[in-house]
Amino acid sequence: MKPHSPGSIPTQPAERRRRWWIPLLWLLAALGCGWIVATTPVTADLSVFVPRGDPVADLLLEQLRNGPTTRLIPIGLTGDSEAARATVSRRLAERLRDSGQFARVANGADALPEAELQALFEHRYPLSPTVTPERFTAEGLHAALEQRLRELQSPLAVLQKRWLPADPTGELLTLLRVWRSGVNEPAKRLGVWFSPDGARALLLAETHASGYDLAGQHAAVAAIRAGLAAAGAGTHVELAMSGPGVLATLAKDQIRAEAELRSTLAMAAMILLLIGVYRSPRTVWAGALPMLAALLAGAAAVDLLFGKMYMITLAFSMTLLGETLDYPTYLFSHRGAGETVEGTLRQLWPTLRLCAVTTLLGCLAMITPNFPGLSQLGVFTIAGIAAAVATARWLLPALLPPDWIPPRPGEVGAWADWLLEPRPKLALAFGAVGLLLLAVLIVRAPPLWENDIAALSPVPRALLRLDQELRAALGAPEVGRLIVITAPDAETALRHGERIAAWLDARQAEGALDGHDGPMRYLPSQQTQRQRLARLPTPEMLEANLAIATAGLPFRPGLFQPFLDAVAAARAAPPLRPEDLRGTLLGMRLDALLLAGERGWTALLPLSRVRDARALIADLPQATDSQAHYLDLRIETNRLVADFRDTALIRFGWGAALIVAVVWVGLRSWRRVAAALLPVLLALVVVVAALLALGERLSLFHLVSLLLVLGIGVDYGLFFSRPGTDPAARRRTLHALLVCCGSALTVFILLSTSTLPALHAIGLTVSLGVVASFVAALTLARPLLTRMS
Repeated sequence: MKPHSPGSIPTQPAERRRRWWIPLLWLLAALGCGWIVATTPVTADLSVFVPRGDPVADLLLEQLRNGPTTRLIPIGLTGDSEAARATVSRRLAERLRDSGQFARVANGADALPEAELQALFEHRYPLSPTVTPERFTAEGLHAALEQRLRELQSPLAVLQKRWLPADPTGELLTLLRVWRSGVNEPAKRLGVWFSPDGARALLLAETHASGYDLAGQHAAVAAIRAGLAAAGAGTHVELAMSGPGVLATLAKDQIRAEAELRSTLAMAAMILLLIGVYRSPRTVWAGALPMLAALLAGAAAVDLLFGKMYMITLAFSMTLLGETLDYPTYLFSHRGAGETVEGTLRQLWPTLRLCAVTTLLGCLAMITPNFPGLSQLGVFTIAGIAAAVATARWLLPALLPPDWIPPRPGEVGAWADWLLEPRPKLALAFGAVGLLLLAVLIVRAPPLWENDIAALSPVPRALLRLDQELRAALGAPEVGRLIVITAPDAETALRHGERIAAWLDARQAEGALDGHDGPMRYLPSQQTQRQRLARLPTPEMLEANLAIATAGLPFRPGLFQPFLDAVAAARAAPPLRPEDLRGTLLGMRLDALLLAGERGWTALLPLSRVRDARALIADLPQATDSQAHYLDLRIETNRLVADFRDTALIRFGWGAALIVAVVWVGLRSWRRVAAALLPVLLALVVVVAALLALGERLSLFHLVSLLLVLGIGVDYGLFFSRPGTDPAARRRTLHALLVCCGSALTVFILLSTSTLPALHAIGLTVSLGVVASFVAALTLARPLLTRMS
């Protein structure tokens, strides 16, 4: 075949026949990526935004994912009458216990499964904190028996009659109180827990699944809803529930709903924009192919590297719709008569390639092994941009007719020449305003950064307030505050925990906190157990004391023989160990608070409503062979976020330097580099100033958004600063950038209306950045290039 000139249109489809393999290869790659994406699990784990690589970080991650407080689901019942709420509370607690989803369900009614009651009863003497020598004297036994007689007239009569012969001292009742709660109990009404104002009946459920096992939490939430539907039949009682697991499941559902809704609206807007601007249905599928390639490639890369996709990454994928449509748009708007589609792309390719490379370099700064959440966003964007550019560059020429030109409703007219005319004075004024804003930001030093990880939360504020209200009413341990003991073995950790528990009791009496929990509450150290068992009297002494104690009381002779046998057996029994309780509810409670790891054992003491953290930090009892730390997860997490942000800013600085170097390699002119990059730098200053003026504090998502702005702004600067005096070419460039700007604004304005803080931050920041970058590039690029030429 005779070769044709670069600007001519081929007379036969020989070139296209030679490239039949490109669409086939693209289709196979798309199908492969689609198969990978279809099998990718999705999680809403917020802990992925906690940095790694810090000694405290491992503990933070463990608590955010598997800590005991993350398994708690506070439940509130409102509506109908107080009696109806109490009745529904009892019915619901019974159904939840029978569901098998929960390690514990408490509502103040003190009910435990039969097997667990029997286990507590059998081990009551080493476990009960009230086992003292005085309790088994004749006077102590007499007082206990009189107390049992009074209780036989109470609602506990059935329980007392059952256990009385073997437990006249009431150790089982003591253990039930211990089991019921490690913190202050809510007030009771009609035998169950209620909020102080009586508006809510309260329950506390502890799941077997960790707080971030979304499948397990979904099953638990479904069990609660189904339980209320059955327990509340015929009433008007309404359900409110909270807890990390519940919030994670609701966040996942909301993120998915937000992403689906806004992605659908964005796709519809993109279709209308393409048809409205180019008046060609062909631009719809031609523009959709790079976007589809970006989504599939990004998701597949995430699955291959991470094994799962975070929900926030799924929502973040919408940003690629506004970014990747630019690449086919440049082709559509630059098409002109007398050249082929391939020829147009060859002319655009040096600039288009440079645009893509600078965007990819900016995203590289997001990838770090110490921050998996941010790294996943970076991997997704890099893979997506690369796939979109490759699709636009090689697939579209193989699919479109060589001489295809979109039938635009009208070419950009003379007004474009007026708009593109260099205005050095206006450029100077724009630059002066930017420098003034920068100086104001430096001098005033406003609160720039948001370090609170809660600002990254996808959970609506109303649900977070409900969580605080329910936890406060229940006196449940806070998710964020606890004492952590590290020790070489379980026994040492339990001993240290007992010392700290006594110290916390004194601090609680002083008002420093409302309550505390810990593994030693449920399983004392072997040392303590031996001390308790040693306090039990000999069979002969106990029998004598019991005979004196029962004198004059209405108990038949021989009634308490099981009690004598039980005490004798307990004296000879070995202390309980953690493994002895495995498989029981008591063991499950213990496993959540006493953890074995590679470097020893960790005991967790969750705290309730800490009022004086300084007192807890200053005088926390220590030991020679173990260490104790007061840990505020929020403070520590915020510190780690701030430390990572500082590191990330340094990485971003190196990334910016690399972008400058790459642009120089591509343009080979410092003048053109300045014309391409100075506008976007000025735009970034304007965006930060605008965000601060709107009351925003910059979070990690704002930082990610500024990287997107950098990529978009560099594109605008590169295209506006392209050399050439052809007015028609400059008009086509303006047309392309107007369409790109419009499509990006459509997507990111939709994101800015999201109720999710992360998506709102991304949408607002990039929307402001698109406008600022376009105006800055239009105003500055040509004057800078002209003045320096």
